[in-house]
Amino acid sequence: MTYREWITGTIARFGAGAADAELILINQERLIPDQDATVDVTKAKTALCREFATVIPLANISEGGYSVSWNMQVVSLWYNQSCTELGITPVNRPRISNKSNVW
Repeated sequence: MTYREWITGTIARFGAGAADAELILINQERLIPDQDATVDVTKAKTALCREFATVIPLANISEGGYSVSWNMQVVSLWYNQSCTELGITPVNRPRISNKSNVW
């Protein structure tokens, strides 16, 4: 399986398509220089976590009797679990710093 196939398949679960996968691969070209190489899942997850904001749907789509929505709790859970597994601090996690020396 190639990086392109892995990322396309993974983001398809979030409602994103092949164009979004191409955007992620282009933006993460330093990490993944050859999109058609055999996938290293750790590198692929790292690239996906770094570009996660481009994958998350910006709005729910509703038109007439047709409606599309995402379970954002599951999307957030996947993102947080992947970041924890890779040792990356999720962008949505609040940062706590020690300011006791200021007092």
